[in-house]
Amino acid sequence: MISIKNGNYCQHIDCQDRAFLYGDGFFTTIRLEEGKLCLWQRHIERLIQCADQLGFNLDIEILEQQVQDFLKNHDSSFGTVKIIISRGLGERGYLPPEQSADIYIQFFPAEKPEIMAQSAQPIDSGLLQLTLGHVMPAIAGLKTLNRMEQVLLRQELAATKWPEALVSDIQGNLIEGVYSNCFFYMDNKWYTPLLDQAGIAGVMRAEILAQMLSDNIPHLITHIPKTVVDQIEALFFCNALSGIVPVKSLNGRALTTQPVEQLKQKLRGL
Repeated sequence: MISIKNGNYCQHIDCQDRAFLYGDGFFTTIRLEEGKLCLWQRHIERLIQCADQLGFNLDIEILEQQVQDFLKNHDSSFGTVKIIISRGLGERGYLPPEQSADIYIQFFPAEKPEIMAQSAQPIDSGLLQLTLGHVMPAIAGLKTLNRMEQVLLRQELAATKWPEALVSDIQGNLIEGVYSNCFFYMDNKWYTPLLDQAGIAGVMRAEILAQMLSDNIPHLITHIPKTVVDQIEALFFCNALSGIVPVKSLNGRALTTQPVEQLKQKLRGL
């Protein structure tokens, strides 16, 4: 792993960094494939939205320049680039200082191109027992550094044989996977959960929804109660690293993957 802070190599984080003290920051994780940052514009939009909603002083042009300089200085074509934005160093107390945000760039090179070009073979999945709580509306859908829910969910997932699993919220609505968004196919229409109270609005989800809208593919963004699990005909998970991953069985019940394959053929560049 290679770590850069504000354009300079770094090995440690200061104990007064608000990212460490309060999780006061946000991040995005990008797939680097053949030297190209996949869905780069979507990631930029996510960072801008987070900065605006959380009141960060982030110069997006400086960020983009640092990322481009980083890529020029490292001869790697495949891997994962993670951008972390911190409020920076601060005194004790919650009140944030008025200063420019710190930009961290981490790079995890892939040993082989095949590692990143995942085949996204159909997987078995199910519904976890732990549930997501609701968040403050001002941070709903944002990928902040406060990810304790995902840590606990990942522990529960590790105790199963599933690579990924569905997660519901405290009101019994299906929300997402542990580290992915999800889409369901029922009654000739695609559905994806409304993330106004819990969950993370991923960049791959945003791109899929934009293409569905552009191509008039029937879909609905709404609250989906977990009581409809047995009515789901097809399901896929998606995120910026693994792309679209079809599910072949849910809680032991076989699902069809044909609608997922048909959708993938219609989506451009995914």
